[in-house]
Amino acid sequence: MNINTLSKTTADYESSKLAVALYQTAMRTENDGKKTYHARPIFRNKLTMENIANDILATGALEGYTAEQIVSVWKVANNAMIDRVLNGSLVDGGIGTFYARISGSFDSEQSSFDSEKNAIDIAFRSGKTVKELAAQIQPVIAQGNSVKPEILSVFDVESGTEDTLTPGGFLDITGKSILVTGDNDDVGLYFVNTEDETSSVKVDASKIGVNTSSRIACVVPKLASGSYKIKIVTQFARSNAPRKDSQVNTFANTFTVL
Repeated sequence: MNINTLSKTTADYESSKLAVALYQTAMRTENDGKKTYHARPIFRNKLTMENIANDILATGALEGYTAEQIVSVWKVANNAMIDRVLNGSLVDGGIGTFYARISGSFDSEQSSFDSEKNAIDIAFRSGKTVKELAAQIQPVIAQGNSVKPEILSVFDVESGTEDTLTPGGFLDITGKSILVTGDNDDVGLYFVNTEDETSSVKVDASKIGVNTSSRIACVVPKLASGSYKIKIVTQFARSNAPRKDSQVNTFANTFTVL
Protein backbone atom coordinates (compact mmCIF):
# COMPACT_ATOMS: atom_id res chain seq x y z
CA MET A 1 0.00 0.00 0.00
CA ASN A 2 1.34 3.42 -0.94
CA ILE A 3 -0.02 6.08 1.42
CA ASN A 4 1.21 8.92 -0.81
CA THR A 5 -1.03 7.60 -3.56
CA LEU A 6 -4.12 6.82 -1.51
CA SER A 7 -4.15 10.15 0.34
CA LYS A 8 -4.37 12.19 -2.86
CA THR A 9 -7.07 12.67 -5.45
CA THR A 10 -4.47 12.34 -8.21
CA ALA A 11 -2.08 9.42 -7.76
CA ASP A 12 1.68 9.91 -7.99
CA TYR A 13 2.53 6.26 -7.36
CA GLU A 14 6.20 5.32 -7.42
CA SER A 15 7.34 1.94 -6.20
CA SER A 16 9.91 -0.78 -6.71
CA LYS A 17 7.94 -3.43 -4.85
CA LEU A 18 6.40 -5.26 -7.81
CA ALA A 19 8.15 -8.62 -7.53
CA VAL A 20 8.28 -10.71 -10.69
CA ALA A 21 9.74 -14.10 -11.57
CA LEU A 22 11.19 -15.19 -14.89
CA TYR A 23 10.06 -18.38 -16.61
CA GLN A 24 11.58 -20.08 -19.62
CA THR A 25 9.44 -19.58 -22.71
CA ALA A 26 8.57 -23.03 -24.02
CA MET A 27 9.46 -23.98 -27.59
CA ARG A 28 11.25 -20.72 -28.27
CA THR A 29 14.92 -19.88 -28.60
CA GLU A 30 16.83 -17.07 -30.25
CA ASN A 31 18.70 -17.61 -33.50
CA ASP A 32 21.92 -18.17 -31.59
CA GLY A 33 20.33 -21.00 -29.59
CA LYS A 34 19.91 -19.08 -26.35
CA LYS A 35 16.82 -19.63 -24.24
CA THR A 36 14.32 -16.83 -23.77
CA TYR A 37 12.31 -16.00 -20.67
CA HIS A 38 9.12 -14.12 -19.85
CA ALA A 39 8.08 -12.42 -16.62
CA ARG A 40 5.01 -12.92 -14.42
CA PRO A 41 4.20 -11.00 -11.23
CA ILE A 42 4.53 -12.86 -7.93
CA PHE A 43 1.13 -12.14 -6.41
CA ARG A 44 1.27 -11.54 -2.67
CA ASN A 45 -2.37 -12.30 -1.92
CA LYS A 46 -5.94 -11.82 -3.09
CA LEU A 47 -7.75 -8.78 -1.67
CA THR A 48 -11.44 -7.94 -1.34
CA MET A 49 -13.26 -4.61 -1.44
CA GLU A 50 -13.23 -4.70 2.36
CA ASN A 51 -9.43 -4.90 2.37
CA ILE A 52 -9.14 -1.93 0.01
CA ALA A 53 -11.66 0.06 2.06
CA ASN A 54 -9.53 -0.48 5.16
CA ASP A 55 -6.43 0.61 3.22
CA ILE A 56 -8.21 3.84 2.30
CA LEU A 57 -9.28 4.45 5.90
CA ALA A 58 -5.71 3.93 7.09
CA THR A 59 -4.59 6.93 5.03
CA GLY A 60 -7.24 9.30 6.38
CA ALA A 61 -8.26 10.14 2.81
CA LEU A 62 -11.98 9.62 3.63
CA GLU A 63 -12.21 10.82 7.20
CA GLY A 64 -15.67 10.31 8.71
CA TYR A 65 -16.49 7.28 6.59
CA THR A 66 -16.59 3.66 7.72
CA ALA A 67 -15.29 0.68 5.76
CA GLU A 68 -18.90 -0.55 5.44
CA GLN A 69 -19.98 2.75 3.90
CA ILE A 70 -17.14 2.73 1.39
CA VAL A 71 -17.89 -0.86 0.35
CA SER A 72 -21.63 -0.12 0.10
CA VAL A 73 -21.09 2.79 -2.28
CA TRP A 74 -18.53 0.76 -4.22
CA LYS A 75 -20.99 -2.12 -4.73
CA VAL A 76 -23.74 0.24 -5.91
CA ALA A 77 -21.31 1.86 -8.38
CA ASN A 78 -20.18 -1.56 -9.61
CA ASN A 79 -23.79 -2.65 -10.23
CA ALA A 80 -24.53 0.56 -12.15
CA MET A 81 -21.42 0.09 -14.29
CA ILE A 82 -22.24 -3.56 -15.00
CA ASP A 83 -25.76 -2.61 -16.07
CA ARG A 84 -24.46 0.01 -18.51
CA VAL A 85 -21.74 -2.26 -19.91
CA LEU A 86 -24.08 -5.19 -20.50
CA ASN A 87 -26.45 -2.87 -22.31
CA GLY A 88 -23.80 -1.82 -24.82
CA SER A 89 -21.99 1.13 -23.25
CA LEU A 90 -18.27 1.70 -22.88
CA VAL A 91 -17.76 2.75 -19.25
CA ASP A 92 -14.69 4.70 -18.18
CA GLY A 93 -14.11 3.67 -14.56
CA GLY A 94 -11.26 6.08 -13.98
CA ILE A 95 -8.46 3.51 -14.17
CA GLY A 96 -9.63 2.26 -17.55
CA THR A 97 -12.57 1.33 -19.75
CA PHE A 98 -14.95 -1.59 -19.20
CA TYR A 99 -16.80 -3.10 -22.14
CA ALA A 100 -18.76 -6.22 -23.11
CA ARG A 101 -16.90 -8.97 -24.94
CA ILE A 102 -18.39 -11.95 -26.79
CA SER A 103 -16.38 -15.12 -27.22
CA GLY A 104 -16.92 -18.17 -29.40
CA SER A 105 -17.48 -18.58 -33.11
CA PHE A 106 -20.58 -18.20 -35.34
CA ASP A 107 -21.24 -20.33 -38.39
CA SER A 108 -22.70 -17.58 -40.57
CA GLU A 109 -23.91 -13.99 -40.63
CA GLN A 110 -27.40 -15.24 -39.80
CA SER A 111 -26.33 -17.31 -36.77
CA SER A 112 -27.94 -16.72 -33.40
CA PHE A 113 -26.16 -16.53 -30.08
CA ASP A 114 -25.68 -20.05 -28.73
CA SER A 115 -24.86 -20.29 -25.01
CA GLU A 116 -23.28 -23.70 -25.66
CA LYS A 117 -20.65 -22.13 -27.94
CA ASN A 118 -20.72 -18.43 -27.07
CA ALA A 119 -20.32 -16.43 -23.89
CA ILE A 120 -20.58 -12.80 -22.84
CA ASP A 121 -18.05 -11.36 -20.42
CA ILE A 122 -16.88 -7.94 -19.25
CA ALA A 123 -13.40 -6.95 -20.43
CA PHE A 124 -11.12 -4.15 -19.26
CA ARG A 125 -8.63 -1.92 -21.06
CA SER A 126 -6.34 0.19 -18.89
CA GLY A 127 -6.41 3.94 -19.44
CA LYS A 128 -3.69 6.47 -20.17
CA THR A 129 -3.22 7.45 -16.51
CA VAL A 130 -2.68 3.85 -15.37
CA LYS A 131 -0.23 3.20 -18.19
CA GLU A 132 1.73 6.32 -17.26
CA LEU A 133 1.87 5.23 -13.61
CA ALA A 134 2.87 1.69 -14.56
CA ALA A 135 5.72 3.09 -16.66
CA GLN A 136 7.24 4.47 -13.44
CA ILE A 137 7.50 1.03 -11.84
CA GLN A 138 10.84 -0.76 -11.79
CA PRO A 139 9.99 -4.42 -11.06
CA VAL A 140 12.26 -6.48 -8.84
CA ILE A 141 13.30 -9.77 -10.44
CA ALA A 142 13.12 -12.52 -7.82
CA GLN A 143 16.46 -14.18 -7.29
CA GLY A 144 16.63 -17.64 -8.79
CA ASN A 145 13.86 -16.89 -11.30
CA SER A 146 12.02 -19.89 -9.94
CA VAL A 147 8.45 -21.05 -9.69
CA LYS A 148 7.04 -19.99 -6.32
CA PRO A 149 3.98 -21.58 -4.68
CA GLU A 150 1.20 -19.09 -4.04
CA ILE A 151 -2.01 -19.80 -2.12
CA LEU A 152 -4.86 -17.60 -3.38
CA SER A 153 -7.87 -18.86 -1.41
CA VAL A 154 -8.77 -21.34 1.32
CA PHE A 155 -12.40 -22.43 1.77
CA ASP A 156 -13.79 -24.64 4.54
CA VAL A 157 -16.64 -26.53 2.85
CA GLU A 158 -18.24 -27.76 6.08
CA SER A 159 -18.71 -24.28 7.61
CA GLY A 160 -18.99 -22.48 4.27
CA THR A 161 -16.51 -19.84 5.45
CA GLU A 162 -13.01 -18.59 4.70
CA ASP A 163 -11.96 -18.05 8.31
CA THR A 164 -12.84 -21.34 10.05
CA LEU A 165 -11.41 -24.86 9.93
CA THR A 166 -13.64 -27.87 10.65
CA PRO A 167 -11.70 -31.00 11.70
CA GLY A 168 -13.00 -33.92 9.66
CA GLY A 169 -14.51 -31.54 7.11
CA PHE A 170 -13.44 -30.83 3.57
CA LEU A 171 -10.92 -28.07 2.73
CA ASP A 172 -10.53 -26.53 -0.74
CA ILE A 173 -7.37 -24.55 -1.55
CA THR A 174 -6.67 -22.73 -4.82
CA GLY A 175 -3.43 -21.15 -5.95
CA LYS A 176 -0.51 -21.25 -8.33
CA SER A 177 2.31 -23.82 -8.32
CA ILE A 178 0.94 -25.34 -5.09
CA LEU A 179 1.30 -29.02 -6.01
CA VAL A 180 2.73 -30.68 -2.88
CA THR A 181 5.51 -32.88 -4.19
CA GLY A 182 9.12 -33.83 -3.48
CA ASP A 183 11.27 -36.10 -1.32
CA ASN A 184 12.52 -33.54 1.20
CA ASP A 185 11.39 -34.27 4.75
CA ASP A 186 9.69 -30.87 5.12
CA VAL A 187 7.42 -31.23 2.05
CA GLY A 188 3.74 -31.18 2.99
CA LEU A 189 0.60 -29.19 3.76
CA TYR A 190 0.81 -27.63 7.22
CA PHE A 191 -1.84 -26.45 9.67
CA VAL A 192 0.32 -24.17 11.80
CA ASN A 193 -1.01 -23.33 15.26
CA THR A 194 -0.09 -19.68 15.83
CA GLU A 195 -0.37 -20.00 19.62
CA ASP A 196 1.21 -23.40 20.26
CA GLU A 197 3.62 -24.76 17.65
CA THR A 198 3.45 -28.24 19.16
CA SER A 199 -0.23 -28.38 18.11
CA SER A 200 0.64 -27.85 14.44
CA VAL A 201 -0.17 -30.71 12.05
CA LYS A 202 1.52 -31.72 8.80
CA VAL A 203 -0.38 -33.56 6.06
CA ASP A 204 1.77 -35.57 3.63
CA ALA A 205 1.12 -35.51 -0.11
CA SER A 206 -0.14 -39.11 0.01
CA LYS A 207 -3.06 -38.00 2.22
CA ILE A 208 -4.18 -35.11 -0.01
CA GLY A 209 -7.22 -36.06 -2.10
CA VAL A 210 -6.74 -33.52 -4.90
CA ASN A 211 -3.17 -32.36 -5.40
CA THR A 212 -2.52 -30.22 -8.48
CA SER A 213 -0.57 -27.07 -9.27
CA SER A 214 -3.74 -24.94 -9.01
CA ARG A 215 -5.93 -26.80 -6.48
CA ILE A 216 -5.55 -28.84 -3.33
CA ALA A 217 -8.46 -30.54 -1.60
CA CYS A 218 -8.22 -32.64 1.54
CA VAL A 219 -9.89 -33.60 4.81
CA VAL A 220 -9.02 -31.23 7.65
CA PRO A 221 -7.03 -33.27 10.19
CA LYS A 222 -7.83 -33.48 13.89
CA LEU A 223 -6.79 -30.08 15.27
CA ALA A 224 -6.80 -28.64 18.77
CA SER A 225 -8.85 -25.50 19.33
CA GLY A 226 -7.02 -22.30 18.46
CA SER A 227 -5.79 -20.11 15.59
CA TYR A 228 -4.07 -21.58 12.55
CA LYS A 229 -2.20 -20.59 9.40
CA ILE A 230 -2.14 -22.71 6.22
CA LYS A 231 1.34 -23.35 4.84
CA ILE A 232 2.58 -25.28 1.81
CA VAL A 233 6.11 -26.66 1.45
CA THR A 234 6.93 -28.15 -1.94
CA GLN A 235 9.70 -28.92 -4.41
CA PHE A 236 7.35 -28.42 -7.36
CA ALA A 237 8.97 -27.19 -10.59
CA ARG A 238 7.62 -26.86 -14.10
CA SER A 239 10.38 -29.08 -15.42
CA ASN A 240 10.45 -32.88 -15.23
CA ALA A 241 12.82 -32.85 -12.26
CA PRO A 242 11.75 -31.38 -8.89
CA ARG A 243 13.63 -28.52 -7.28
CA LYS A 244 16.44 -29.48 -4.89
CA ASP A 245 15.38 -26.92 -2.31
CA SER A 246 11.91 -26.65 -0.80
CA GLN A 247 9.73 -23.62 -1.47
CA VAL A 248 7.35 -22.27 1.19
CA ASN A 249 4.18 -20.21 1.03
CA THR A 250 2.03 -19.29 4.02
CA PHE A 251 -1.46 -17.95 3.39
CA ALA A 252 -2.02 -14.51 4.94
CA ASN A 253 -5.37 -15.28 6.58
CA THR A 254 -5.73 -16.79 10.05
CA PHE A 255 -8.26 -19.57 10.68
CA THR A 256 -10.09 -20.55 13.84
CA VAL A 257 -10.76 -24.04 15.14
CA LEU A 258 -13.47 -23.97 17.80
